[in-house]
Amino acid sequence: MLVPLTILLFAILLIYLGARWLVEGASELAAHFGVSPMVIGLTIVGIGTSAPELMLAIVSGLEGVSSISAGNVFGANIANATYILGACAIVYPLLVKFEEIRREAIFMLAALAATAVMAVDGTISRLEGALLILIFIILLALTLRSLMCCRPSREVVEEFESARPKVKPIFVSTLYVVIGILTLVLGTELAVDSATEIAMILGVSEFIIGLTVITFGTTTPELASSLLASLRGNSDLALGNIIGTIFTNTTLVLGSNSIIVPLAISEGQFVYGALAQVLIGALLLGVAYRKRCLRRSIGIMFVLLYVAYLPLVLLSS
Repeated sequence: MLVPLTILLFAILLIYLGARWLVEGASELAAHFGVSPMVIGLTIVGIGTSAPELMLAIVSGLEGVSSISAGNVFGANIANATYILGACAIVYPLLVKFEEIRREAIFMLAALAATAVMAVDGTISRLEGALLILIFIILLALTLRSLMCCRPSREVVEEFESARPKVKPIFVSTLYVVIGILTLVLGTELAVDSATEIAMILGVSEFIIGLTVITFGTTTPELASSLLASLRGNSDLALGNIIGTIFTNTTLVLGSNSIIVPLAISEGQFVYGALAQVLIGALLLGVAYRKRCLRRSIGIMFVLLYVAYLPLVLLSS
């Protein structure tokens, strides 16, 4: 038990480093070719926080244990909407500008609901996976189009400009991308293999391992970026990052997994995964809509919600 657990922890570290190097190198390459900071932030950096979940979906699908990825997606979404958001609010109360994230919020909730409807019959097919990816492409296209057509506010421009990467020589940036991808692949390979072994030893499903242990590793980039934004006082960026990550996980990641191998969803996985993420996502948006500020008390409530959710899932297994 100690050996596979040690390998899993090492794999999680590789996944974190791989995602970080991939995003850094890709951002520098884009900046080198004159791509604007806002487009870099919305595409490369935005999708990059879901790179661990996406790579895990591809690797686990190819190895025939796609339930690990399904558990990871559901677990990551629930973690983002509870303890990560809660931690940000505890560190620094989050001001909510719901009108600025209304479209993304609606798309996020629609994607979560669509996933639950697809999973009701016990499977998410390749066609349904393609539909999820199409939803992702539509929102990305609408977001980029609005940037081209409408001049963003000064605050938005300054935020993205401050995050503009320092352009290194193109060879160095390319090397970062290559090393990042290789590290991600190696990390996810080790994570899938060690998680499968741990599941066999403990007598629990790969889905539960993905929902709990692996989720803590793959959500590290989201937690780091959201906490950093919160500490800097950019609360709208922290909330927007969480909503965007949940949407990307639900559409691009879960869709990719389903296209590789159609996902079989058991009754327990539906209740504690697909349905739970819809209810928690709706709670998040409901609180964000009604409150102009997510104070520390609300942050503690969201963290406690996750603390209560985990034992419930483990007992059910």
